[in-house]
Amino acid sequence: MQTKILLLANAATIEAEISKIANNDARKKLWVLIDGVRMPKDLAKETGVTTMTVSNFLNVALAAEFIEYAPRQPPKRILDYVPPSWLGLIELPKIEEPSEPADPTEKSSTEQEK
Repeated sequence: MQTKILLLANAATIEAEISKIANNDARKKLWVLIDGVRMPKDLAKETGVTTMTVSNFLNVALAAEFIEYAPRQPPKRILDYVPPSWLGLIELPKIEEPSEPADPTEKSSTEQEK
């Protein structure tokens, strides 16, 4: 909890540091998508850049000690912070709201069969 509070309290400074390596929209997208699950080839596909571009970015981020990355492993951010303004660069998954029944007194088909 303290780590999250410190991240939020220092958000402007952290964003300025990350912006030194994520200095264009493609690199910002890469930063947002690095999650410890996606492999570099997946990052390239989702951002529309070459795998070499991804590799160069990962090497710079690794040298700056902003990510953990080993060959044949997905990269993971050490600082788990994404500037809110960068989220608009990617398509976020849509969250479906649960549909409510038209009539709450109406029984479902499984209840009617009993």
